[in-house]
Amino acid sequence: MAATYSSFMTTRFYSPVFNTALFDGPLRIYFSQSYESAALKVYHLMQTQHLDLWNELKATSAKSKEHVFLMMYPEKKDLQMVFSEKAASIHAQDWEEGLAIGFCQPQTETEFGAQMDHIVKAISAWVGKAKTHEASL
Repeated sequence: MAATYSSFMTTRFYSPVFNTALFDGPLRIYFSQSYESAALKVYHLMQTQHLDLWNELKATSAKSKEHVFLMMYPEKKDLQMVFSEKAASIHAQDWEEGLAIGFCQPQTETEFGAQMDHIVKAISAWVGKAKTHEASL
């Protein structure tokens, strides 16, 4: 299913704090404009340090018409209102239009690195699951 901005706005993942978005192919990053540098860093790292995964994601999305939605919430309480698990500062969940990944604005480089690792693992798993599903058809 091709994701649209209006369909995203009707999901539980959407938050009014998302006043800025970055769309490029299979990736949709939603964030508050004040967190633009962190969002751009995620985008940049996906295309440079994780180029193979980026290319696999583009191919998977082209076939499935699904996308990865990265949502950077300003505070943990905002994230917890959307996702049921309370302890983590990052969550990944499949949904009908792709993969939803929610995380809190990182406060340190160490926290950012851990979140980026989790994002990469979640996307890798999602792409792998899509390949397995495609092979079984």
